[in-house]
Amino acid sequence: MPRYDSIDDVIASYPDRFQADKAKGVDETVFMNLEGDEPRQLVLHVNDGSLDIRQGETPTDPTLTLSAKSQDWLAIENGQLNPMMAMMQGKAKLRGSMPFAMKFMGMFGFTG
Repeated sequence: MPRYDSIDDVIASYPDRFQADKAKGVDETVFMNLEGDEPRQLVLHVNDGSLDIRQGETPTDPTLTLSAKSQDWLAIENGQLNPMMAMMQGKAKLRGSMPFAMKFMGMFGFTG
């Protein structure tokens, strides 16, 4: 599993990790609101096998909103924190389409 030193490293990895074949026919938006040591607001738009990432924007009606402290998201991405445990402990929060959340994670080969 890759090891990331910062949230910027994680964000930079998304285009390479994105599995376009798992996103055919999908037109959905994810808003990531990361707070804490490395605050970031990202919009990840998946549109029929393509990925567009914009920082510093807030979409009006995202399909999925993920909120977490940046240090907790970094721990999840590094395999140091189980994503389900993070949600149960309130360290990561998802709002919106849970079926899409699972599909979205699969688009990045994320198994947690």
